[in-house]
Amino acid sequence: MNYLTRLTNIQLFCILVITMITTPYQVLAKLLAVTVAQHGWLAILGSILPGFILVWAYYYILVNSSRPFPGLLEEHCGTVTGKILGFIYIWVFYLVAVKSLVIFANFFLSNVLPGMPISILLIFIILPAFYALRKGLEASVRTVELITITGYPLAMLLLFFGLGPETDWSRLLPLGGFAVADLFYGILLVSTYSSFMIVVLTLGPFCHQPGNLWKWMFSAYGLFLLSTLVIAVIPIVTYGSALTSVQTFPAFNIARSTNIAGFIHNIEIILVSAVMPGVFGVLAIFWFVTCYSIQQVFGLQDYRIMVGPTAIMAGILAVLLVPNIHFMYIMLERIFPWIFITLFGLLPLLLALVIRLKRPKDLQPGMMAGNN
Repeated sequence: MNYLTRLTNIQLFCILVITMITTPYQVLAKLLAVTVAQHGWLAILGSILPGFILVWAYYYILVNSSRPFPGLLEEHCGTVTGKILGFIYIWVFYLVAVKSLVIFANFFLSNVLPGMPISILLIFIILPAFYALRKGLEASVRTVELITITGYPLAMLLLFFGLGPETDWSRLLPLGGFAVADLFYGILLVSTYSSFMIVVLTLGPFCHQPGNLWKWMFSAYGLFLLSTLVIAVIPIVTYGSALTSVQTFPAFNIARSTNIAGFIHNIEIILVSAVMPGVFGVLAIFWFVTCYSIQQVFGLQDYRIMVGPTAIMAGILAVLLVPNIHFMYIMLERIFPWIFITLFGLLPLLLALVIRLKRPKDLQPGMMAGNN
């Protein structure tokens, strides 16, 4: 499939950065403040080891598989089990795509243009991703590459603008006063978003230099850790954990209250301009993985025939969910983490273990799909 063979390792790195960081940028500070108050940074530090283990598992699966995900499930688990799991993953990938769409749409309608019709906004978000996927993955990937180079640094810079005279680093203390169970759940929340790296199992096999892929995967994860640390800490030292926990989108409030030398203020539109392309990236990548998974599971000739039907369904679901942001946050806090960490985290770890136990000791790791 030639539309996948043009991926470079740097493009895959950009994809991983955007897919892992965009949603946490919008919601992670609030989720951690609700769960562990001012100790969100401890949850991020606690997620380092589980995350590195998960990255290793992804890479190990890649180098020992001859097919991209979800086809590799049939290779290692058998045809029937592989197709059943693949069918489940289709819906979970689609859930991530719709979730990213709903979160940004609610953010935009509640803070930027409250009177804008939901359907019009969704068309503006879905249509570019629809067009990019119909043109082939290369169009989406090149766009994501530009987003990472331009939008990501700008989005992070806007957070640092929130560090002003009212910043109080003592708000990160005291270290005590939290339940261990809450800290572990905070680690689970952070690990949920690092597990979005699972897209590498579909896209990684088609990179030009698969032998160096592990370097880019670990680099993307390292950047994710640094970014989430900034995302979690700055709202706390700016507002405190109590206020951060009741804000729907802490990053937007920081942009709205930023005042640089009494001259530059009300820069929230710049924040929207930086975040919206990232949402496009998450939507396009997980939408592609959804359609590609449908192609693999059901033996279709081209994934693009599924772009239209899934676009209609995504629009309908988003219209239903956007007005219910409190319900969405309940899902983000209590339900989605268990779904994602199970299917994107625990099952890949088990799959890596199965591959290790089944592979003969004298057998070299298999060639990746992109080189076959």
